[in-house]
Amino acid sequence: LSTRLVGDLDLQGLLGLADVPAGYRQIRIEMDIRATNATDAQLDELLRVAQAHSPVCNTVCRPVPVEIVRAPR
Repeated sequence: LSTRLVGDLDLQGLLGLADVPAGYRQIRIEMDIRATNATDAQLDELLRVAQAHSPVCNTVCRPVPVEIVRAPR
């Protein structure tokens, strides 16, 4: 099982060229499941279990407090 995040963003916001958010508009979590002799139904169930217990999905899919601080010198 591997996880990859793919997202869509507006580069105009990132570069400060337009008054649009600089962040992602959508994020997709692609979970690549490698299993031998598994049916599509079994793979779908494994995906549901992985989603429920994935730290990546858990962090991205729910609000998480973010603190921005200046790094020490």
